[in-house]
Amino acid sequence: IGADMHDFGRSMLLCTMTHREPHHQVAWEWFGYGQTLALLPMNDAPDSGAHRSCVVLTLPHHQLEALEAMEAPEFGRALTARFSERLGAMELASTRHLYPLVGVRPHRLVAERFACVGDAAVGMHPVTAHGFNFGLLGISALADAIRTAQSSGGDIAAPRLLAQYERGHRRATLPLYLATNFVAQLYTADAGPARLLRGAALRLAQNFPPFKRAVAASLSGGH
Repeated sequence: IGADMHDFGRSMLLCTMTHREPHHQVAWEWFGYGQTLALLPMNDAPDSGAHRSCVVLTLPHHQLEALEAMEAPEFGRALTARFSERLGAMELASTRHLYPLVGVRPHRLVAERFACVGDAAVGMHPVTAHGFNFGLLGISALADAIRTAQSSGGDIAAPRLLAQYERGHRRATLPLYLATNFVAQLYTADAGPARLLRGAALRLAQNFPPFKRAVAASLSGGH
């Protein structure tokens, strides 16, 4: 099955860091010029009691390769600086992993007795943290269709059943997939017009409550 692929020209570095200040179970994401930072709180280390978080850093791939090659103490100082010491001194507490950021949308989701689910059905940029939700949504929809066919003695891979799954999953995921790609490009572009546009978008989100509610509803599946 062919697919449309969009290379965002960035990669993500993921690792676990310990830090001096507590995170208070708050997750953060910062959109900076040329970089995106995310911090996902974890339980304190069971052996030392050190505060821990999963750190996600998005940069052009060659910059991340340089960070990955640093010795642990130097890497800790670099991440402490990138996070503006918000959590105090940070130290590397795991291996580092690099992942290229590529959006993927297959030309079709089904074939003869075959269906795409999870990331195979829609490969999302992680900026909205919604790819996993879409994976669960697709699995649930396909499982429901199979269960219905099975209960009535029908073929669980009938073309009509698979086509219905494809239409529903496309309808549920395509708008946010396209919006996510737009947001990801907007917040990684360094040109002047992009900076002005994202500033206007942030002001709209801050000062227009219906817009904020609409975005929140779309990210939570409409609930």
